[in-house]
Amino acid sequence: MHNKGPTFYEGISFQLAKIGIILVFVLSFSMNLVQVYVDYRAQSREFERLVDRVIQVATPPAARAVHTLDDDLATEVVNGLLSYDFIHEVAILDERGNALAEASRPPIVHSAGWLVKIVDDDVLTYTAQLAVPGYAQQSTGKISFRVDKRQALASFYSRSELNLVAGVLRNLVLVVLLFIAFYVKLTKPLARLSHEINEIDPDQPGVRRLTPLPDKRQDELASVISNTNQLLDVVELSLAKRRAVELALRKSEEHLRQIVDSLPVLIGARNKQGYYRFANQALANALGYTPEQMCTIHVRNLLKHSVDNIEQVLNNDARVIDRREELDVVEESFVGADGSQLFLQTHMIPLDYYDEVVSLVLSVDVTERKNAQEKMQYMAHHDALTSLPNRLQLVERLEHEVRRAVRHGYFGAVLFIDLDKFKNINDSLGHPVGDSVLQEVAKRLKAAVREEDLVARLSGDEFIVVLTVLDQELDIAGLKAGEISEKIRAVVSQPIMHEQMELRITCSVGVVVYPDKNNVVHELLRYADTAMYHVKEKGRDAIEFFNEDMADKVSAQLVMEGDLHRALEQQQFVLHYQPKLDIETGEVVGAEALLRWQHPEKGQISPMDFIPVLETSGLILDVGQWVIEQACQSLAIWSSKGLWRPGMTMSVNISPRQFRGASFVQDVIDALQRYDVPPGALDIEVTEGIIIQRVDEAIETMSTLAAHQVSFSLDDFGTGYSSISYLKRLPVSTLKIDKSFIRDLSHDRSDRVLVETIITMARLLDLNVVAEGVETAEQLEILHTYHCHSYQGFYFSPAVPEIQFEALLKR
Repeated sequence: MHNKGPTFYEGISFQLAKIGIILVFVLSFSMNLVQVYVDYRAQSREFERLVDRVIQVATPPAARAVHTLDDDLATEVVNGLLSYDFIHEVAILDERGNALAEASRPPIVHSAGWLVKIVDDDVLTYTAQLAVPGYAQQSTGKISFRVDKRQALASFYSRSELNLVAGVLRNLVLVVLLFIAFYVKLTKPLARLSHEINEIDPDQPGVRRLTPLPDKRQDELASVISNTNQLLDVVELSLAKRRAVELALRKSEEHLRQIVDSLPVLIGARNKQGYYRFANQALANALGYTPEQMCTIHVRNLLKHSVDNIEQVLNNDARVIDRREELDVVEESFVGADGSQLFLQTHMIPLDYYDEVVSLVLSVDVTERKNAQEKMQYMAHHDALTSLPNRLQLVERLEHEVRRAVRHGYFGAVLFIDLDKFKNINDSLGHPVGDSVLQEVAKRLKAAVREEDLVARLSGDEFIVVLTVLDQELDIAGLKAGEISEKIRAVVSQPIMHEQMELRITCSVGVVVYPDKNNVVHELLRYADTAMYHVKEKGRDAIEFFNEDMADKVSAQLVMEGDLHRALEQQQFVLHYQPKLDIETGEVVGAEALLRWQHPEKGQISPMDFIPVLETSGLILDVGQWVIEQACQSLAIWSSKGLWRPGMTMSVNISPRQFRGASFVQDVIDALQRYDVPPGALDIEVTEGIIIQRVDEAIETMSTLAAHQVSFSLDDFGTGYSSISYLKRLPVSTLKIDKSFIRDLSHDRSDRVLVETIITMARLLDLNVVAEGVETAEQLEILHTYHCHSYQGFYFSPAVPEIQFEALLKR
């Protein structure tokens, strides 16, 4: 839409023409007036000189006439003066003022009008004193006459008025000509130029162009038109480029807006007045408004339900805007429009936004991270299955309770609870059922104690209960701890229903009272654990308080653990070999490698003392592997000397922990290959307890080693489960009858029946039989009668060092 252009009389060309014409007219008329004024002054001076000459001529005769009182002369003088047409009244007076002669005539009416009236008065009066020469210039009278100056200057006035009129007419003609020239040369082209410029569309300046002036005109206006057309071309090109840039910017802005709106970050810009100048979609959604609505609502109303301290928000904005500071709000609470509780990490920076400085606020939703941190913090201190405190929190709480007990002088107790035969549930019903049992036990334990007491789960089926503030007397505190322990044992033993099946489980409880002798937390837990294991040794499902004997036993065990570590490092262990002999021929058909410990100070230590410590400390893995390595090395040496014949076997005892180790199979295979052991020479002895817990895994392990020509013996057969179904499935080649059956073989009929049954069964299953602990000829004779394959025992030889056994082989 175009603006209405100026009218002809409002145009700058008309105004310039008008001003120029007026200036010319005024200047010309002023110059004429100046000329008239100059001429008038010259005429006035000439008139004054004329009057002076008239006075000079008339004064002497008038003076004589007055002096002589000559009326005729006076009349002659008066008449002479009236002969001048501009003098119309004359009077000669004596010294007393009496008229000696006077005359007058009516003034002539002049046709001159406005100029004469402006320049001169109608009548002027002149007076001159009369004096007779020789009389000391004494005045004798005066002469007076009235003069019509207009009459005197009538020709001048007529000429001047004619000149002024002619000048005005000339100026008018000049003005008209100038106006026409201005109009033709300037006003009309400018008007057309103005009209054409007004018709130009600002959005499309290249569509229309200004009409050029004729080629002959090369003046400034033509240059303006030409330059304007060139400017329009440039503007059109610039607009085209600008439109392209604006289009690109618009697309870029749209893309940027889409990116900003799609970011999972709350972004907004607030000014100092407390209004949002910009907000992305995520922030708008969080507040329940559109970005446009947010810009019209003050922050006090917009965030009144979302933040706790709006004044702090406004103060932070003022700091960012006024001081141009950057602020970080590590964590702030924020309530969304849907009432959800969020936690934001906010960064505020100053931003020049159009014509003002605003506070750009970027908030990242850290709710999930905070919840994850809280969950991780919770998981770091709690058991994942039962949600009970774990070992870490137990240690922290127990340390606090011990310090508090010492400070306030009361006693508490630590209960170490282990579920009896819990593995049977896992093995028979599966781990999910076992997990549900553990969860139920955890609930029962929490319900059985006070709120201020602590129930924690260590691992597996082991729980800890910390009883706080029992009593200030040790005996009473111990009595209360026992009562609560009995309550816990009763609660745990109640049946647990699973798919219409009653599961019954008992527990063994070890109790230690604190504080006692400044024992630290880990010592208290170990003491309670020791007391619990005493319950296990006595038959389970009972309560045992930790005492000094247990402490001595624990201390001795700890000392032995240290000695065992040094024994492994300093190679204090040795292998002794007990021969296995064929009952029919009496020849040595193999041996059993037995571990011995020669302590440098205490001497020979019984395996019955240190083997259990190796098991509990975990050293059995390293020592067991050393036994296999030594046995394989000895086999390789004897084989190279021709002492180890084909068919002979070296038996090595394996602990349950070692057998279930992830690297057991590979370690055995590596040892066989490293020492080039003869095929079938290595025999591994396993107990029924190792196999019965995880039958399928045991079969897989044994089958893998059997493929490398490793044989297996079932040790202590008859003392455990002794199920024929296992024998059918297991890759076992030998049964070893436990020495407890051999010891009373000569006089106990039951033992003879059992031994005969085992031997007969083994022969039917095509298994070898080895009798352990043969000490008498009578025992050997009975075994020979039952057709036992081989035996070992003190009757022939105890376990002997390597050199002596080698001597036996040579013999």
